Amino acid sequence: MSRSKQIIKLTISNYLATIIKFVVMIYLTREMFLLLPKESYGFWALLWSIFGYSVLLDLGFGIALQKKTSEVLEHQDWDSYNRTASTLFGTYFLLGFVIVLLTCLSAPFLHVIFVFEPDQQVLYTQCFLFFGIGTGLLFPFGIFMEVLRGALCIQVRNRIEVLRDIANCIALVIALRVNADIRVLAVIAVTSQCLANIAMYIATKRALPLLRLSWRLYSPKKMVELMSFSLCAYVITISNLIVFRTDQIVISALAGVGLVAYYHVTTRLAEIFRLLCSQIHDLLAPMSSRLNAQQDKQALRQLLLGSQRFVCLIVVLLIVPSLFFVEDLLRIWLELDNQQTLWCARILLINIAIQVIYRNTTNQILLMCGYQKPLMWIGVVECIANLILSCLLIQTLGILGVALGTLIPNLVLAIFVSIPMASKFTQTSKWQAYKPLLITGLTIGLPFASGLLLLEQVSQGYNSLLQILAISVLSVIPALFSAYHFYLSASERHHLKHLLKSIKHNRQLKL
Repeated sequence: MSRSKQIIKLTISNYLATIIKFVVMIYLTREMFLLLPKESYGFWALLWSIFGYSVLLDLGFGIALQKKTSEVLEHQDWDSYNRTASTLFGTYFLLGFVIVLLTCLSAPFLHVIFVFEPDQQVLYTQCFLFFGIGTGLLFPFGIFMEVLRGALCIQVRNRIEVLRDIANCIALVIALRVNADIRVLAVIAVTSQCLANIAMYIATKRALPLLRLSWRLYSPKKMVELMSFSLCAYVITISNLIVFRTDQIVISALAGVGLVAYYHVTTRLAEIFRLLCSQIHDLLAPMSSRLNAQQDKQALRQLLLGSQRFVCLIVVLLIVPSLFFVEDLLRIWLELDNQQTLWCARILLINIAIQVIYRNTTNQILLMCGYQKPLMWIGVVECIANLILSCLLIQTLGILGVALGTLIPNLVLAIFVSIPMASKFTQTSKWQAYKPLLITGLTIGLPFASGLLLLEQVSQGYNSLLQILAISVLSVIPALFSAYHFYLSASERHHLKHLLKSIKHNRQLKL
């Protein structure tokens, strides 16, 4: 399979999986919110928040394992790879034991840490114990998902995750309908993840039959070797987390907790937008790692430039209706018409667009090509600049200042750091970085926006999400026609036609 076709196929798989999981999440959240007592639902949400932070114990080893998996498929050094995988599995096992230990130590004091009805103490403590112990025991098996990603078996991983989410949703809804308590829900959640991990292990063994895990292969030397890369990757991850999580802390400390609710809404919109724009990033890291192992510099340059063009296309197709309908979306969804909140939403959408195009796309590739230390320091600088600017600007501009405090460092780093790094790596002029966005804006964004403005003149306003979706679909048709003829290259049009034909052929065979 050609690289372009592989990228398209895997990206489509990511989008389909994301859409299905998103629909399942919305439905399940509604069912749990309506059928559980409010305190039980709050405790359930709290469990996911608490144990969700267990991902921070990853320490960047997951990305390191992706890199090693991509490299072993090129160099076939299975002895070294098995020692690496066994070392990481053993390390994850010890970290999982830490989760179990902390769960058992904190469970007796749960009623002291959190406020809930005294008669629910036994129920909540048991639920907390099972959920925490289950999370700890399953933690080591997360390496198989990283191995599948590194081996570019992303379609297999997506199928397993989608089936897990659907099965989990069905089981949870049945349990809710028969008035089961949250202990049963915890059993279902942990069991569904356990079954998914077993499926991931089977898929991993099929993809990498020479993979072998053993305590005898545990190597402290391998751990030291991996730390130089994994810690840099970890700092980058933490930096991104700080940038997107500290804004609400700043607002609550300097302007009041009440304003956090308004800002939180805008960050949710921006997060959904980022999720929809960045599905290609899931495969850029393992693909670039393999190309770097092959020392194929030309292919890496083409991957960066090609993926940046693709991301520009997706961003423009999504940001035009997002900016156009943001006021209507917030009004319909939350009956919100606060102008400062609307401007915050617009600023954060633009911020995500810049980040996805000019930073995340570049970072995914450069991280696997020896640029981890510069990227780490860039992340640290952004954290500090974001915090300082947000604290200064909130005094005069309110939550709008916090949004600008996020946008300005991101924009400056994109223009003066990320774009020059990408230009040097690809050996092209800086104009090549701006060219895709400019062309996309003229050939796609302009006709899309024109269609929306034209239909706005004949409509009587937008009163439902379905109406907004219908208007967007009608307006995007000329934009897609323009994209096909004026933005895609001849080879890209050929690959797209071939992919559509193969999908149609596969459906006919199934029928």
